[in-house]
Amino acid sequence: CTVNLPVRKDMVVQQEAVESGGEPLISNQAGKPNTPSDQPLDRGLVLLAEDNMANIITIGDYLQSNGYQIVVAHDGSEAITKAEEISPNIILMDIQMPIVNGLEAIDRLRADPRFGSTPIIALTALAMPGDRERCLEAGANEYMSKPISLKMLRQKIEGFLET
Repeated sequence: CTVNLPVRKDMVVQQEAVESGGEPLISNQAGKPNTPSDQPLDRGLVLLAEDNMANIITIGDYLQSNGYQIVVAHDGSEAITKAEEISPNIILMDIQMPIVNGLEAIDRLRADPRFGSTPIIALTALAMPGDRERCLEAGANEYMSKPISLKMLRQKIEGFLET
């Protein structure tokens, strides 16, 4: 299903934390920050490179509730740095981000042998002819146009991680 969230108070608080230089917290359904005991972390480590707080919360909450550990990067440059630090099992990369866009970030990650086989799913509002091809040519394994189906995203992640 595709989820369109209303703006909640915790989203505003988290956005303010990001804007003041802090890290966002992915919250559970009750709106309180997750602690390690709240989440099973046995399905894989996902790097979510996304600059939109509503998307971070929606995708992050959903994947955490399905057993994935989520690390968030807010732009392509941060995605590259965090990937080098954590070696994720899979990367979800928004294409339209500040500082370094997703296509450039994918290209730089693919140039590093450590990430040559790491699955990358491009998540983008780009839906013009040729956009899918540009994402795949940059090195993405899969392309999903926003708004995305969370169930389909989970199925794609599972497909990559099971192989």
